[in-house]
Parts: sequence; structure tokens; C-alpha cells
Amino acid sequence: MKKTATVLFAVVMLVSCQQKTHETACSSCAEALIAYSEQYPAAEPTDLYKMVFQDLYGPGHLLTDSTAALRYITAEFETMDSPSGMPPYEYTLCDSNFVRVNLSLVQHGAITAEQLADAMVRSAEGLPTPDPRYVVSHSAAFKAAYNPHYRIIRRDIFEQEILPSIP
Repeated sequence: MKKTATVLFAVVMLVSCQQKTHETACSSCAEALIAYSEQYPAAEPTDLYKMVFQDLYGPGHLLTDSTAALRYITAEFETMDSPSGMPPYEYTLCDSNFVRVNLSLVQHGAITAEQLADAMVRSAEGLPTPDPRYVVSHSAAFKAAYNPHYRIIRRDIFEQEILPSIP
């Protein structure tokens, strides 16, 4: 029941943000949210909201300077105490405008931190800056279960520049 309410909440949020009125768009988003909640059973409503939010805004609320982005990535990379329980990459919901790129790809040498920082900054160019009140972090339960360490990259940049480097 909790997951059903979570999915409905996220769909309503998505529809109000994008003002989509087509049933097919809503049903595909609902299906994507259900699949996401099944893949991440520890996900709470905040985590589903975050995934939809990331599809709408990408990294637009983060750093826009590549040097600062590199420092941000490096600092997080240095504090990673255990492997992430997330895949090397995954597309965001519901339109898959962006991709979550796991920092483990840097850790294992598939891509460089500089390459990821540059892709992240370029992914943020031209995006609207969301109201900070609506930016959320992952829930404590999600962090404990999956140890997320990733950056959001625009889909086209990911597929052209990063995906070919992934073994």
C-alpha cells in the first residue's frame, strides 16, 4: 500500500510540474515509477520524487563551474567508504532526459573525474533553476540501502561521450 501511494504521489507531482494531460504519458510514468520502486524496495516517497525531479531539472540546481564540479566530485569520491548498490548508470524517469552516472565508473577508471565534471556542467547549461525549496536529498533509508554516489548527465552527452567508455 505504501508503494502504491508513493507512486500516485509522484505521478501527481509529475503531472502538475509538466502539465501533461495525455493518458499514455501518465501511464508510462506510473509504470516507470512502479518499476523503480520494485528495483529499490527501500525507496521512500522522497526518493521517487527525486528521480522524477531529476528528469525534469537534471543537474540544473547544482554547480555550473567545471572546477567547482570537479572539486565536488573529488570530495565525494574520497569519502566513498563502500561500493554503491546502484548500477553503473540508469536513465531518469519518466522521459529519460538525463542519466544517473555512478561514481564507481571513475573509481574503476572507465571515465575520469574531469570528464564527468565537464559533462555535468554542460548538462546544466540552459536548464531552468528550480526553487531550492523543492530540491531534496535521498531518504536515510535509501542512502543506507544503496549508498548512492552519482552525477546527473544529459542523455545525449552521456550516450555520445560516456557510454562508449563503459565496458
